[in-house]
Amino acid sequence: MAKKRKETPAAAESLDSLITQLQAFDHSPSFERAAKKREARLKEAAKKLEALGETAVPALIDVLKKQDYPSFAYAAATLAAIGDTRAIEPLVENLEDRDLGKYCQEALVEFGPGCVPDIIKSVEYRIAHPAPDRGLITHTHHALRAIGDIRCPASAAFLNTLLDDYMKVIPGEAFDTSKMEWVYQNVDFFHLLDCMVRQQDKSAIPHIKKAQGHFPKEYSDYLICQIAAGRIKKGRVEGYLPLEVMEIAMPSKSIMNALLGIEPDGEDDFMEEYGEYFEEDDEQEDDDEV
Repeated sequence: MAKKRKETPAAAESLDSLITQLQAFDHSPSFERAAKKREARLKEAAKKLEALGETAVPALIDVLKKQDYPSFAYAAATLAAIGDTRAIEPLVENLEDRDLGKYCQEALVEFGPGCVPDIIKSVEYRIAHPAPDRGLITHTHHALRAIGDIRCPASAAFLNTLLDDYMKVIPGEAFDTSKMEWVYQNVDFFHLLDCMVRQQDKSAIPHIKKAQGHFPKEYSDYLICQIAAGRIKKGRVEGYLPLEVMEIAMPSKSIMNALLGIEPDGEDDFMEEYGEYFEEDDEQEDDDEV
């Protein structure tokens, strides 16, 4: 959990001057040759703002409200370093931003379990008030990732319950998740599983296995559930399930070979990469047969 930084004597520059330095590169072209110089200047300004402690918090929150990059990213990180809880609300409010939300996510993780209730409320609000679908980065993407990265009983319990509730309303036939009447259109199933893997709480395993039972064994959804549960059992935090499910459903190697007219070589790339997560189930099936 981030420690609240006490106020220190004012730096040589005034607070207004430091904020100006932080915002100096907003809306400017990003040339590679200038990137290192820009980063050094921004880091220096951020460090001095951090040293000001609580005094700098209102001004840094105002930077967040302007939603300009790169000052937003440095302001979010500086607020996390200071650790003043006044920053939690504005950080949560910006979690849904497609581009800036990741900086809020990273900052909130530094605040630890204390900010989890506010993040949960933001997810619950979005589920109750669905917004038009926007692809892989859903409206709840950064919020769920923050909950997954903050390992505590409250975040684990929320993810477990969310998965259970998600599965309860899945129709028995094919349906269009982009339709407004689909209550969880702003929650990506595979991203939710990925956040549970990042949470690394073994209480999630029975919930994932229960969800897995909704799908036939040959479905990618079934396989991803198995991989998610396996990674939690083995203490692995790797990969990204929303992308992996696409690769499993349509292996790029197989597609490329088909386009090039290359015959399959018979090698099972899937089991080579993921087989360890299925070994225990294979052993259980053998025991059942005996």
